[in-house]
Amino acid sequence: MIPKTTGRVVGYGVIVLALVSTLGINCFTLAQVVRAKTSVPWADQWVMVQDLMRRERGEPLWPILWTPYWGHRLVLPRLLFLADARWLSFTSLTWFTVLLQFVHIALLIGLAWMLLRRRSPVLFMIAVAVILNLMLSPFQMQNFVWGMQTMFPLVFLAATGAFLSLSVGGIASLAFCIALGFVASYTMPNGILVWPVLVVQAIYLKQNRKAAALALIGAVVIVSYLWHYTRPLEIGMGVGGILQHPINALLLVGLIVGSPFRLTIEADVLVGMMALFLGGYIFIKALFLPMHERKWFSGLFALVLFLFLSSLTLVAGRLTQKDLHSPLIDLLPGSYFTMICLFWVSIALLVLSTSQGRRFRALLLVCMGALFVWLMFTSVIRQLIEAEDWADFFVGSDAVGSALLLDVPDEQMLSVLWPSETEREERTMFMRQRHLAMFHEPRAEWLGKRISDLFPSLPGRCVGAIEKTVGLDGWWRVEGWAWDIDTSSPPDDVLFTDASGRVIGLARGGLRHGYIIGFSADLQPPPPSHVGFRHSEYLGYVRQAGDSQIAQVSLYGLFRSQGKVCAIR
Repeated sequence: MIPKTTGRVVGYGVIVLALVSTLGINCFTLAQVVRAKTSVPWADQWVMVQDLMRRERGEPLWPILWTPYWGHRLVLPRLLFLADARWLSFTSLTWFTVLLQFVHIALLIGLAWMLLRRRSPVLFMIAVAVILNLMLSPFQMQNFVWGMQTMFPLVFLAATGAFLSLSVGGIASLAFCIALGFVASYTMPNGILVWPVLVVQAIYLKQNRKAAALALIGAVVIVSYLWHYTRPLEIGMGVGGILQHPINALLLVGLIVGSPFRLTIEADVLVGMMALFLGGYIFIKALFLPMHERKWFSGLFALVLFLFLSSLTLVAGRLTQKDLHSPLIDLLPGSYFTMICLFWVSIALLVLSTSQGRRFRALLLVCMGALFVWLMFTSVIRQLIEAEDWADFFVGSDAVGSALLLDVPDEQMLSVLWPSETEREERTMFMRQRHLAMFHEPRAEWLGKRISDLFPSLPGRCVGAIEKTVGLDGWWRVEGWAWDIDTSSPPDDVLFTDASGRVIGLARGGLRHGYIIGFSADLQPPPPSHVGFRHSEYLGYVRQAGDSQIAQVSLYGLFRSQGKVCAIR
């Protein structure tokens, strides 16, 4: 039999190892977020550019904000994008998205402290590990690196803040709770669910006057949200389908919850249903806590309920019964994993906060602990790959943005950013005229200027070469590699100059050899000259000048953070 002291040391060691591993994953994820920063619009961001154009034409603000987009009434996100264009030139908002996520993490850790501080510091440490692991999980990378996705972290942060504010009590906290309810409601459709959940939470706390007030305010907000609301064409089961087929709807919720495991559809449903069943059992048992223990638990109770209802809205709006038999594993886009990861965090807090006192609950803690270890650590390699792939895609988008800056007709690449050439050209012209997005960057002014005027200091030396060119009606698309041996890093930008030293082309560095996910995927290994230099590739464009050959072009690497330039030989 293992001595109690030895068992305790081993237990602490495992928890510390989990925390250290989690922090390692977090650091890698955040490093990829920084690497992926770009001001080049992709996909739905081009629709926001159209909103900017409508506003510039003098259209009233409210109809622009109120127009539904794919079932979303993006009132506050649109205001955020308009403000970004007004004061930050429509640059990347990933910094704001990550900031929101860290605020949410702080709230969840605070909730864990209030729930577990009297129970066990060990349980609190476990809760912190789970929160950091899942709330900064690479599964959410799409939301972290795409500026359009600020709305996903925002709606769930606002909901959590509203529930915890009601838990605090007092007039000021109630006012803050209502304000956050408005934020959630006018950010995403599931945000309106905050109001009925707040009413249930107030009743659970036996605060009937607050429940009545919240019900009245919530009814007004929900009616206003649904006024002239139009549903997207491609809808899921719908509310009627959920009522007619509740078992299948519940199985689809299980599929949503189990989707991070990515086994098979059937296995993901099984794991998700097991988590829902065990979590639901604890949830129902905990509802009968004495009143003096309900204050902070009510916030967790409301969060779990809100996330379950939000999953049902995803079933109603995006999934069908056919998805239960789909041959595809990745049915859900990465944008929904903020909700899914938060769901698992809430289940973890639910289990940890009710785990003491009975042997059955201790056994349940062990079973759920095994499930969470599986969720958090057995897919680490896949998570890190996903983080790097998303970063590479947006670095690639940044590189293709050079074609927009230089007006290069590279439809093959540009169609990935936005498929309609006519719309893209119109909106690009708008951004060019107003110096928005990538046109606000220093590189937008480099073409035609002498490299010695842009960067007067003497250049250092880097190694590199041009590897591939594609002719594009007066331009070359150029791919190659560059590396600074001294700092062991690739340049951020590569500038191409003619014989007189004038800049005739631009490129972005930091890519993998022959592989830009979403743009090109030639997975052949790099040649021996730079096989050990990861992310040493660049992609860009060079103007064709008369009969000059690409071999006559000079290359310079730029390291923005260091203000350093190197000649690439």
